[in-house]
Amino acid sequence: MNIFAYFRKLFAGEPTTQDSRLPLKINFKSTITFEINPLVSAITRGAMIDAPLDNLKVLNVNAISSIVIDGMEDKKIYRFYFKHNSEKRLFLQVLTDRNNVEKIDEILFCSSLTEPPEGEDDIAFFSGDNDEGLGEASYRFSRDDLYSFLPKKEVDKRLTASGDEDGVEYSRVEADEAFMPAFTGIETVIFDANGTTGERNEIMNLMPHSRALEGIAFEELIVAFWVTVSKNGKDITTEDQLPLAEYIFAIKLEQTNIKVI
Repeated sequence: MNIFAYFRKLFAGEPTTQDSRLPLKINFKSTITFEINPLVSAITRGAMIDAPLDNLKVLNVNAISSIVIDGMEDKKIYRFYFKHNSEKRLFLQVLTDRNNVEKIDEILFCSSLTEPPEGEDDIAFFSGDNDEGLGEASYRFSRDDLYSFLPKKEVDKRLTASGDEDGVEYSRVEADEAFMPAFTGIETVIFDANGTTGERNEIMNLMPHSRALEGIAFEELIVAFWVTVSKNGKDITTEDQLPLAEYIFAIKLEQTNIKVI
């Protein structure tokens, strides 16, 4: 079955049918509001997430995706995008049991920046070729690097708050190992409830990291390397595919921090 035909079937029917099939009962008709305290707390401690605190009371979904990671077939990642078609994206990421979306393992509020790699060396770095690059024990951003994600004044303020004057460093999961092979998988994105439009992305590398903030708080960093291989059910030729690196900054939320209307 064509993947978009599958999603047309998945999202067809009454709103209750849609609600029963997605985590937190979110669908394209949902308005989502967030309790901002966890995000404010993280930002005041120096987190680099680009969260629009003034606009978190009214967010609407404009794309929904599901991600299957190779080797994690018993789990599924769902993303509810509030901003998708731009280099800066904003979304809610929910990790659930593959066969039971009500069994939620983790909720992350995420902001991200995507950019194409600059040449073969960048591609090798994000691919983790020769056990180097993405997959190493840590990932570091200098102060100048961070100016790509946030305004200069905001970066300077957050670095001062965290006491990291030269930049920030995130540790990869299982950081005692010098290198970890890439997590790979497939993301299927739909742009409407009937699944008539969408895209399929091949994830060539996805690596989670984190850093401690003051107290017990953490900020997550997921660095991903992916390429769109089809749009609206039509394959994109290899020559026309554009690989993208994505830097995802994320703060963990609880279900009680989220209200779906």
